Amino acid sequence: MKVAKMLLFGSLLSLFALSGCSRSDAQETIATPVIAGAFTSCREPRPEICYEVYAPVCATRDSGIRCVTTPCPSQEQAVYSNDCTACADSRVMGYVAGECR
Repeated sequence: MKVAKMLLFGSLLSLFALSGCSRSDAQETIATPVIAGAFTSCREPRPEICYEVYAPVCATRDSGIRCVTTPCPSQEQAVYSNDCTACADSRVMGYVAGECR
């Protein structure tokens, strides 16, 4: 009986704790379908906590390279596990659904 009470208390505590860990626009992001090939810009504020769903995206991020004398690529592409983890990286400007080619 004591174990059952502890499990109930633990699950209620977990539910309560996780309910406060979401952004107000997180539901909108999850519900919005991503059209393949459409570039989606990251919005502010950036997410601090992300969901664990594997839906790979190809993100465009700032490489940090700045050339003085000749043009060079200042952007690079990288695969992230989902849109939330991509936009959580402050270097990412946006993403396209699917892995980079």
